[in-house]
Amino acid sequence: MIYDKLDNASRYDSMGPELKEALQVLQNINVNNYITGKVTVDGDRLFYMCNAYETRAKEGALMEAHQKYIDLMYMVDGEEIIYVKPTEELGMITNPYNEDSDALLAVIDFDATALRLQKGQFVILYPQDAHCPMCQTGKPAAVKKIVMKLKIAR
Repeated sequence: MIYDKLDNASRYDSMGPELKEALQVLQNINVNNYITGKVTVDGDRLFYMCNAYETRAKEGALMEAHQKYIDLMYMVDGEEIIYVKPTEELGMITNPYNEDSDALLAVIDFDATALRLQKGQFVILYPQDAHCPMCQTGKPAAVKKIVMKLKIAR
């Protein structure tokens, strides 16, 4: 997992050309013309969704973990809690990994770490990083967030 401000994105250039490209695409998105929906950059290899929603309580929400894609989440406006925990340490898996949805689902364990994602910050979540985004910081609040999907080279 990587957690930082978008202003520091160039510090990760040495982590591979795919990640460098994804961060450059993110930096070039005009957030002043924010329109929700999916944007394809390079087929199923690199795409992103511009989302607008209200955060929710963590009760009843589920952790997820992927194997085909790395998630790069960037907070355009607002803030939320993303609960994170190593995938291999999840306690109660409700749905084993499904290749079609590229997701394993699990109950949020009591010891999951609460990561506060605020405006201008991003988090990169790898397959070993189970996560539950969209959770409220106190009460429900409106957010705008970009979720970029970067296909893992195999």
